Amino acid sequence: MTEKDKLTTEWTGHDLYDLDGDKIGTVEDVIYGDATGGLKWLVVETGLLGLKKIMVPAGEVRRSGDRLSVPHTKDRVKAAPKVDDEQALTQADESKLCRYFGLQYAGATDPSADGCEDMTDIRPAG
Repeated sequence: MTEKDKLTTEWTGHDLYDLDGDKIGTVEDVIYGDATGGLKWLVVETGLLGLKKIMVPAGEVRRSGDRLSVPHTKDRVKAAPKVDDEQALTQADESKLCRYFGLQYAGATDPSADGCEDMTDIRPAG
């Protein structure tokens, strides 16, 4: 089993909770960066039948045992910008998602990077 397979197994199937402890959805898949190969995004199924999918920056997720949580409200996460194909994120998609969550797109400062990184001068809207 590769390291990616092991990480995918550790994350998928777990519920994701917001900062208030409310369930947002269930992690369906993980996305790795093309440039670095590191874990960058979680694909989370939401809604009554899990038909809606949202992307959450993996660096924002905190794990305590089997519980995964993010430092955002459920409504904020569910209102994240949608992408056409979560398996083929464009730089524009990643940049838009990073900024939405108050982070900087890593590829903006280093073309060989991907995913989000902390940014002190931008705060999440709303």
